[in-house]
Amino acid sequence: MNRTKHKNGTTVVETAHPFEGLANGDERLAKVKLAAQINEQIKKRGIKQTDAAALLGITQPEVSSLGKGRLSGFTFDRLYRCLNALDVDVEISVKKHSARSKTSAGVHVHI
Repeated sequence: MNRTKHKNGTTVVETAHPFEGLANGDERLAKVKLAAQINEQIKKRGIKQTDAAALLGITQPEVSSLGKGRLSGFTFDRLYRCLNALDVDVEISVKKHSARSKTSAGVHVHI
């Protein structure tokens, strides 16, 4: 995490992890990455939100929420099912956390 002080006196914290330091930060970031993949697949297919909703088994307002990154109503399971409906495989691996890592164990999405 880097702190940059601007000429106007404001301090900006720069991080590669936008949820760093927040409760369940790793899980939040993982959900954002999964939602981004859902949105990318919808965009690639060029389908409207109503058609995407029917395909994913969710409502059009929920598709809109996904597009805006509003994920409070989405569990990991629900996001996985949406990806599967878009013919995207989700692979989960469980491994021992590296003792050399500078971060704590957590949830990570690799795309």
